[in-house]
Amino acid sequence: MTFAIIVALIVYIAMIFSIKYRTAITSIGLGVILIYGTVTNTFTLSDVLSNFPIEIITLILALGLFSKTFENNSFFKYIGDKFLSISKGKKTLIYILLPLVMYFTSLFMNNLSVVLLFTFICLELSIKLELSPLPILVSGLIASNIGGCPLPWADIPAVILTLYSGFSLMDFLTKLFIPCSLLAGLLIPYTLWWVKKYDKKNDIMNISDDAYLKNKFTDPPPPHHPNHIPPPTPPILHDRHINASKFKKIYCPIILFISFIIAICIAPFYSISISFISIIYIGLLLLITIDKPDNILNTVPVLDSLVFISTLFILSSVLEKSGVLDSIVKYIISFTSDNVFLILLAVLFSAFIIATFLSAGPAAATLLPICLQLNPIVGSNLVYAALVLGILAGSSMLPWSATGGPIMLSEVGRYQNDHIIESNYKVKINQVYNLKKYISFSIPFSLIILSISALFLISYVFIF
Repeated sequence: MTFAIIVALIVYIAMIFSIKYRTAITSIGLGVILIYGTVTNTFTLSDVLSNFPIEIITLILALGLFSKTFENNSFFKYIGDKFLSISKGKKTLIYILLPLVMYFTSLFMNNLSVVLLFTFICLELSIKLELSPLPILVSGLIASNIGGCPLPWADIPAVILTLYSGFSLMDFLTKLFIPCSLLAGLLIPYTLWWVKKYDKKNDIMNISDDAYLKNKFTDPPPPHHPNHIPPPTPPILHDRHINASKFKKIYCPIILFISFIIAICIAPFYSISISFISIIYIGLLLLITIDKPDNILNTVPVLDSLVFISTLFILSSVLEKSGVLDSIVKYIISFTSDNVFLILLAVLFSAFIIATFLSAGPAAATLLPICLQLNPIVGSNLVYAALVLGILAGSSMLPWSATGGPIMLSEVGRYQNDHIIESNYKVKINQVYNLKKYISFSIPFSLIILSISALFLISYVFIF
C-alpha cells in the first residue's frame, strides 16, 4: 500500500509540473503500480479493471464524432455568429452569456457534451472579439460542472446517486439546485472581477512565461526562409460535400444528437448502460454522415483524452482496491464522533480532496458506500448532498479534476492545429496550459464553492 501511495504522489506531482505530458506520466505510473501489484499479489487485474470507465469512454467517442460532424457542417460557426449577434460585439456580455448558457445547457445535457460543443465556440468568440481565452474556457468548464449537479439526469455521478441511494428529485431540487443556482450566479461577477484585476496584471508580470510560450507555439518562418515548413494541403471537397442536402448535412445530425442526449438521460433509470446507447448512435451517425465513415473516425480528436481518463480511472481503482482511499476517509470520519455537523463537513472535504486529484467518478465510488452507512445518523439524505457538493468543488480545482478538463485541453490543441491563428494570439490561447495561470482562476472559485457548500449544509441542518 505504501508503494502505491508513493508512486501515485509522484504521478500527481509530475502532472502538476507538466500538463503536456500528463498522459505519458499517468501511463508510466500506472504500469509500474500494476507490475508491483501482480508481483506482490496485492490485487488482481480483474479487480483493477472492475472500475474501467467503459461508459465514459464510449460516451466520449460518440460525442467526439458528433463534435467533428458539427464542425464539418459549420454548426459551431452558426452558434458563434448567433452569440456575436446577441451580444452586439460587447465583450462583457460574452463573459456573462457563455458561462450562463453552458450552465443551463448542462442541466439537461451531459456536461462532457457541453464542453465538446462549446470549446470551439469559446475560442472563436475570444479571437473575433480579442477576449482573453483562459477565463472564458475555465469559467465555461466550471459552469458545466455546476450544471451537472442539481438534477438526477444531468451527469454520471448524479445518475449514480439516484440509482444507488434514496436521493429523490425533490432532494435534488431542495438540497442541490438552490446552492448550484447561487454558485452559477456568483461565477459571473467572479469572472468579470478576475478579468479586470488579474488578466491585465498577468500580461504585464509574466512576460517570461509569454516569451516561453511564444517561442514554443510561434508560427513557422515565411516561405523564403530556408527552414520553412509548407502548410498542409487544403481538404478536397468531393461531390458528396457539395451536393448533400441541407437536411442530411445539418438537420439530421442535430435531430440525432438531441435524441442521443435524451436517450443517455433516460437509459440509466431503466438499467440500460449508456455505453450501449453510445455504440448504437456511433453506428447511426456513421450511416448519415456525408463523409466516408473511415475518414471521420480517423479524425476524431479525443484519443489523448480517452487514454488519459482511462489510466487515471484505473489508477484510482488501484488505490481503492488497495484500501488507500477507504483508510483515508475512515480516518477523517473517525474524528466526527457521530456529530451531524462534523460528519457533513468530513464527507464534504473528503469528496473535495479525492475529486481534486482523482476526478468525480472515483470520489463517488469511494464515498457512496460510506454515505449509505452515515445517512441514518445524519438524516434527510443530506449526507449525499455533501458528497455531491464536495465533488463539485474538487472537480473545479485542476485541469484534470473533472472529466471535461482533459477534453477541453485536447479541443484547444485541435483548434490550433485546424485553424490559422496569429502567433501573438496563439500565445494567449496557450495560457490555458500554464498551470499557474489556470489555477489563479480555478482555485479561488473552487474554495468559494467549498465555503458556500459548507455554509449551506450547516444552515440546512439548523433550519430543518
